[in-house]
Amino acid sequence: MEQRKKFKKPELNAQELSAELVIANLRLKEAHEQLIRSEQAKSEMFANISHDLRSPITTIKNAIELLSGKEDLTKENAAPLLLLMNQRIDLLEKMINDIFLLVTLDNHCIQMECSSIPLVFFLEDYFFSCQEDNKYQHRTLILDVPENLPGNVKVDPRHLTRVLDNLFSNALKYSNCGDSITLGAYLEKDHFIVYVEDTGIGISPEDKERIFDRCFIAKKARTPGISSTGLGLSITKSILSYFHGDIWCDSTLDVGSRFSFCLPLQSIHTKKN
Repeated sequence: MEQRKKFKKPELNAQELSAELVIANLRLKEAHEQLIRSEQAKSEMFANISHDLRSPITTIKNAIELLSGKEDLTKENAAPLLLLMNQRIDLLEKMINDIFLLVTLDNHCIQMECSSIPLVFFLEDYFFSCQEDNKYQHRTLILDVPENLPGNVKVDPRHLTRVLDNLFSNALKYSNCGDSITLGAYLEKDHFIVYVEDTGIGISPEDKERIFDRCFIAKKARTPGISSTGLGLSITKSILSYFHGDIWCDSTLDVGSRFSFCLPLQSIHTKKN
């Protein structure tokens, strides 16, 4: 018969065990509350996405019904409805792509093709492309990147472009005709700091606390015709985490906002892996 193991006396006394049990319960309670918050945030995100998906689908269905009911349909009177349908389809495509990108980022199954690039040249190219973009024709674009700023960053250029696209689109959405949007960069110790600053309407303190939450859209976006899934800043933060970077916001109502992000500095002589 197998010999029974001898009882091992606990190393902690009753009072210490009680204290440990209290600490364990507190940790369990904190983990449970965090799980509840996470589930609530997920439910809110899916509710917002479902609402945003229904809106363009309804518009497309209505346009199709109008086109189907026209007996004397011509190219001229169909053109506005076809344009509207195309715009809503583009919005749906963007939303689906944003959701897919966020899921792949969350599950760490996205492939990043990182390489060492000179950040100054990258930012200059991006800025000049924005100058050629008609959607910024009513904004004053300013470049504040020193030409002699040395060093490289190791990033996926395609996804770093996505980060800048999100920040510039955000600056456009929360500004008015005649406002300025500035792209700037500087060195701080062993990091590049890149910022996109606008002289727009700013963000309220209560909204500022939630701007990186998924599907959160501040109420005071004034630019007409600019649609948003509310996932842009969340995606931006997730992408930057892959580059070992971070993002933050400084904003004052009726003055403007500055979104800054940091990236680790690579020496210009760093060899590619």
